[in-house]
Amino acid sequence: MRALKVALPLPLPPMSYLPPLGQEGEAPLGLRVAVPWRGEVRVGVVVGEEEVRPGPGLRHAIAYLDQTPYLRPEEIRFAEEAARYLFAPLGQVLLDFLPPFPELSHRVRLYPGADPKVLPQGLEALSEWREAKGYDPKLLDLLREAGVLEEAVAFKEGKKVLLPLKEGHPDPDLDRALRLLWDMGHAESLSALARATGLGVRRLKRLLEEGYVGYGPPPEARGEEGGVEPLFLPERPERLNGGRFSERVRLLKGLVAQGDHLVLFPEVSLLQRFLAFFPEARAYHGGLPPRAREALFRFPRGLVFATYGGLLLPFTPSSLVVVEEGSESYKLASGTRAFVPPLAELRARLLGIPLTYLSLVPSVEVLDRPGLTFPVPKPRVMVLDLRREKGYPFAGRALALLKQVEEKGRQAVVLAARKGYSALLLCGDCGYKPTCPNCALSLRYYREGRGRLLCHQCGHEEPPPLLCPECGSPLLEPRGPGLEWLSEELRRHLSLPVLRYAKEGKDDLSPLLEGRPGVVVGTTAILRGPSLPELALVLLPYADGFLYDSDFRAAERYHRLLWALTELRPGRRPLLLLQTYTPDHPAHQGLLEGGVEAFPWAEKALREALHYPPKVRMVKLEVSHRQEERALEAAFALKEALKGVAQEEEVLGPAPAPVPRVKGVFVYHLLLRGSTERLLELLSHLDRRRFKLDPDPHRFVGLLED
Repeated sequence: MRALKVALPLPLPPMSYLPPLGQEGEAPLGLRVAVPWRGEVRVGVVVGEEEVRPGPGLRHAIAYLDQTPYLRPEEIRFAEEAARYLFAPLGQVLLDFLPPFPELSHRVRLYPGADPKVLPQGLEALSEWREAKGYDPKLLDLLREAGVLEEAVAFKEGKKVLLPLKEGHPDPDLDRALRLLWDMGHAESLSALARATGLGVRRLKRLLEEGYVGYGPPPEARGEEGGVEPLFLPERPERLNGGRFSERVRLLKGLVAQGDHLVLFPEVSLLQRFLAFFPEARAYHGGLPPRAREALFRFPRGLVFATYGGLLLPFTPSSLVVVEEGSESYKLASGTRAFVPPLAELRARLLGIPLTYLSLVPSVEVLDRPGLTFPVPKPRVMVLDLRREKGYPFAGRALALLKQVEEKGRQAVVLAARKGYSALLLCGDCGYKPTCPNCALSLRYYREGRGRLLCHQCGHEEPPPLLCPECGSPLLEPRGPGLEWLSEELRRHLSLPVLRYAKEGKDDLSPLLEGRPGVVVGTTAILRGPSLPELALVLLPYADGFLYDSDFRAAERYHRLLWALTELRPGRRPLLLLQTYTPDHPAHQGLLEGGVEAFPWAEKALREALHYPPKVRMVKLEVSHRQEERALEAAFALKEALKGVAQEEEVLGPAPAPVPRVKGVFVYHLLLRGSTERLLELLSHLDRRRFKLDPDPHRFVGLLED
């Protein structure tokens, strides 16, 4: 018996269903289909077919929801390969990368001719068509299993207009009408197109019947083509680095000058920054209304600027470009926990199209690709050694430069590594510091209002003690300046307006955007904010706060941050002032020398010597429990299961996480290293219910999200 393989956007492998009743023909690969699942109606995608034995658990799908495939065989194969690469079920890949499905219209009734006596008391109205929403889903499922429930399922439709789908009709008059529709973008109906062309509706209907036009949601409004002059290269390299931001925009313009192209961005703010120079591009990201995402997904074409979900758009572009491939924003926090750039490489390889990485600083993972690195303007950098400088949290020379900014009526940005007032409170007599009762972390101190101590991992909050609970000393002092402390110090030394800019709260920057003097104190959210026209100074009072992180990618991330700060004001070179206890760090030296590649190459050599990515792949296995001994026991059980299978260098740990207790649970990590095939083999010996898996991990602090 032939059955459909249906992948639901859930963390599950494909499931088997019989075709909808009366539609037992060839399997419609790629169509969306409504199926019964655990007493509910769910929407999945047909990803294949298989021969199965008849059985009581095998159920019929309810209805197909598309006339043409939602996903092509190319997208289905990519999703299957991505699932294998990510060690995840296919349904989880679809859940992560597909846009939300439109709302369903679901009507039910008793099959004509069925005995109404089968209906439970109170459901007599089901002898006529009714909306399913008002009935118990489990009760409807019982009627469905009994074979007496007739169902009509379809997506609820929004407004639809006439859209051009193909070019070049052999009939000259119809081709003229088709070209006019392409110029118009869309028409309200065939009648409207008939009025515009002078042709009859019956004749234009041929375009609809032959697939040259079709009905769909109204396309998004787009501007005219931008005035950026493209920069063409004799050959298409696999990576492009360096240069000014304006030069990278021109390089991208040259890469996508002709044909359809897909350009991936790590976050919406960077996408929109590029979009200002490419108004002909179509944006596709999670911030769009669901109908707009569905419309573009159904008819992708031209130049598409997308975030990670663009990898499953059902079209074959001429090329794929990944912008800022090293950005941590490409890492999904939950679900498959995918890191997107390797999947972009997989997608390009399966489609047989070229891929180019375009970034200011190359990531360590792509250094081996042949490419071009353009010269960058040498940044203006000053490094202050906090072991020798006087003054805290601002060294004397840093304050002098801030006062120069004030005297000249310019602007400055002060970047804080921490939110709140300080990283912790510390007793000056006994060394006591308040810690979170749920996490192995010091509580952050917030001075605003009456003051509070807050844990940034679990949200625990308590008032700060007046005296040290251990020794009774009044000398509880803040340590490690945060946003509030830095703002307070700036207001004490300067008469300039001091504004805050962080993800949690943003002051109105309008006066500064008009060119008035001022200082912005903020987190790295500043990188996604507007450019300040009179920016003269960028100051990191504690640069090491961005450097010392508990993972092997921290130095590379810090190096990328420093170079990003040099472009905070395109067209100008504000002074970048770093207060640090490690002035000789290679990231600082690379910045002072003015080259974007020296540090990544050194970092790559170090990782290869340690047998770390990109030499091999790495996956993180996380086990946790409220009892530490149970967590440790589970972690060692995983290692024991690999005994005799894994080689010594393939397994690291188990070891406590950098923050060993989070939200009341103890966390242990086990790291596996090897090729994708080898990791698949090792994981096949483990019970996946006993741990959470993070492929290509980028952070090691905190619990993995579900």
